[in-house]
Amino acid sequence: MVLMAEIDVFGVVAADVILRVPRVPASGDQVNAEALGWRIGGSSANVACGLSTAGHHVRLVGPVGTDSMGDHLLAELERYGVDTEYCFRADAASPRTLILLDDTGERTIIAVDSGARPFSFLPERGPDLQSADCVYIEGYTRYPPSTAADAEPALLVTSPPASGAATWPATLVVGSETQYGDVTSAEIFEAVRSVAGERLEWVVVTRGTRGADAYASTGQVHVDAVAADQIDATGAGDAFTVGLLDGLLQSDDMVTALQAGAAWGAATVTQLRSIPVSWEQLAGPFHRPSILALHQRMLLDCGPAVSGP
Repeated sequence: MVLMAEIDVFGVVAADVILRVPRVPASGDQVNAEALGWRIGGSSANVACGLSTAGHHVRLVGPVGTDSMGDHLLAELERYGVDTEYCFRADAASPRTLILLDDTGERTIIAVDSGARPFSFLPERGPDLQSADCVYIEGYTRYPPSTAADAEPALLVTSPPASGAATWPATLVVGSETQYGDVTSAEIFEAVRSVAGERLEWVVVTRGTRGADAYASTGQVHVDAVAADQIDATGAGDAFTVGLLDGLLQSDDMVTALQAGAAWGAATVTQLRSIPVSWEQLAGPFHRPSILALHQRMLLDCGPAVSGP
């Protein structure tokens, strides 16, 4: 059990540009949109910020654009308490994502091609991973499979393997059911282990309103979703991942961790945001005594957690 973990997140920070629309336009359609401005986003940045506000020491490792938006994104990361020592300026524009929010709070994501991409997603000098408790890698399409070779004792977390991947090292793989393709529940653990290797312990599948399942070599566990009045679904999956990892690092119990993920995801979709809510906001309808007890113990042992905006 690790109350305040050392976590390294390998990934990209982006600017989410938000438009509220009555519906997602069909081909040839026209709709009026309400501009809601921009906010920090990108799956890896969302996870890094969420884990930081949960009280962990989080380092984000990845490129940041050299434009003025890159300055703003770095400032936002630091405002959330993320250690940006291993963020480096790449000779490219900051990634931007257009997010269309409909009346139900569901989102449609459009990745904007900003032209030139970073030559490398790794800094010249990376962090020492031997002391890391958890390493999160957004995927091995951008980062080489050897990225976390020095993090053998750590909880190594990635998204589901890309189609055709031959190697996808992980202790834990987490993603939505659509990311796993046509693999059946009975086959999913072995299918992922064929590329993740013997290090793999869990494969977690989120299923929206049908909850989430975790598969291991010895069986599976399920938790129900937590009901919520959805306003913005953009950060739901990342918030689930934050709760899941926070729960595993603190209790090493998959059921408790899945419940934490479900609570975090539900609380986050009730607000206009991509970054997961802070753990204090899990109270009320998202209250889980086991989750709050873990964090109250963290406060006693480590001092107060960083408060998110």
